Amino acid sequence: MIPHFNKEETQTQIEKYLLLNIYQRRDCILKELEENEAFFTGIVTGINLYQSKVVMAHDRKEAIIIGDNLYYIQSGRERLEEAIDKICK
Repeated sequence: MIPHFNKEETQTQIEKYLLLNIYQRRDCILKELEENEAFFTGIVTGINLYQSKVVMAHDRKEAIIIGDNLYYIQSGRERLEEAIDKICK
Protein backbone atom coordinates (compact mmCIF):
# COMPACT_ATOMS: atom_id res chain seq x y z
CA MET A 1 0.00 0.00 0.00
CA ILE A 2 1.36 3.42 -0.96
CA PRO A 3 1.00 6.05 1.75
CA HIS A 4 -0.44 9.46 1.00
CA PHE A 5 2.17 12.19 1.21
CA ASN A 6 1.08 15.70 2.12
CA LYS A 7 2.34 18.67 0.16
CA GLU A 8 4.55 19.45 3.12
CA GLU A 9 6.42 16.17 2.68
CA THR A 10 9.85 16.69 1.22
CA GLN A 11 11.28 14.97 -1.82
CA THR A 12 13.87 13.32 0.44
CA GLN A 13 11.22 11.66 2.59
CA ILE A 14 9.47 10.29 -0.48
CA GLU A 15 12.78 9.01 -1.87
CA LYS A 16 13.56 7.32 1.46
CA TYR A 17 10.19 5.56 1.40
CA LEU A 18 10.72 4.38 -2.18
CA LEU A 19 14.24 3.12 -1.48
CA LEU A 20 13.09 1.24 1.62
CA ASN A 21 10.32 -0.37 -0.43
CA ILE A 22 12.78 -1.40 -3.16
CA TYR A 23 15.23 -2.88 -0.65
CA GLN A 24 12.46 -4.84 1.10
CA ARG A 25 11.31 -6.32 -2.22
CA ARG A 26 14.89 -7.11 -3.25
CA ASP A 27 15.54 -8.91 0.05
CA CYS A 28 12.35 -10.94 -0.36
CA ILE A 29 13.28 -11.96 -3.91
CA LEU A 30 16.85 -12.86 -2.89
CA LYS A 31 15.54 -14.98 -0.02
CA GLU A 32 13.24 -16.88 -2.40
CA LEU A 33 16.11 -17.44 -4.84
CA GLU A 34 18.44 -18.69 -2.10
CA GLU A 35 15.77 -21.17 -1.02
CA ASN A 36 15.69 -22.56 -4.57
CA GLU A 37 18.70 -24.87 -4.31
CA ALA A 38 19.01 -25.58 -8.03
CA PHE A 39 19.09 -21.88 -8.90
CA PHE A 40 21.57 -21.10 -6.14
CA THR A 41 23.86 -23.99 -7.19
CA GLY A 42 23.73 -22.75 -10.79
CA ILE A 43 24.74 -19.23 -9.77
CA VAL A 44 27.66 -20.50 -7.68
CA THR A 45 28.80 -22.81 -10.49
CA GLY A 46 28.64 -19.98 -13.04
CA ILE A 47 30.67 -17.67 -10.81
CA ASN A 48 33.28 -20.40 -10.26
CA LEU A 49 33.57 -21.05 -14.01
CA TYR A 50 34.12 -17.38 -14.81
CA GLN A 51 36.58 -17.03 -11.95
CA SER A 52 38.56 -19.95 -13.38
CA LYS A 53 38.56 -18.34 -16.84
CA VAL A 54 39.91 -15.08 -15.40
CA VAL A 55 42.66 -16.86 -13.44
CA MET A 56 43.66 -18.95 -16.49
CA ALA A 57 43.79 -15.86 -18.70
CA HIS A 58 46.02 -14.15 -16.14
CA ASP A 59 48.33 -17.17 -15.85
CA ARG A 60 48.66 -17.36 -19.64
CA LYS A 61 49.00 -13.57 -19.93
CA GLU A 62 46.05 -13.57 -22.33
CA ALA A 63 43.43 -10.87 -22.72
CA ILE A 64 39.86 -11.25 -21.57
CA ILE A 65 37.54 -9.99 -24.30
CA ILE A 66 34.43 -8.13 -23.19
CA GLY A 67 32.54 -6.59 -26.05
CA ASP A 68 35.13 -5.02 -28.34
CA ASN A 69 37.63 -4.36 -25.54
CA LEU A 70 40.60 -6.40 -24.36
CA TYR A 71 41.36 -6.55 -20.64
CA TYR A 72 44.47 -7.91 -18.95
CA ILE A 73 44.51 -8.89 -15.28
CA GLN A 74 47.60 -7.90 -13.31
CA SER A 75 48.68 -8.87 -9.85
CA GLY A 76 49.65 -6.14 -7.42
CA ARG A 77 53.30 -7.07 -7.89
CA GLU A 78 53.05 -6.82 -11.69
CA ARG A 79 51.32 -3.46 -11.43
CA LEU A 80 54.01 -2.18 -9.04
CA GLU A 81 56.81 -3.35 -11.34
CA GLU A 82 55.14 -1.58 -14.27
CA ALA A 83 54.81 1.65 -12.26
CA ILE A 84 58.45 1.52 -11.12
CA ASP A 85 59.64 0.87 -14.70
CA LYS A 86 57.59 3.83 -15.91
CA ILE A 87 59.04 6.12 -13.19
CA CYS A 88 62.61 5.01 -13.83
CA LYS A 89 62.50 5.74 -17.57
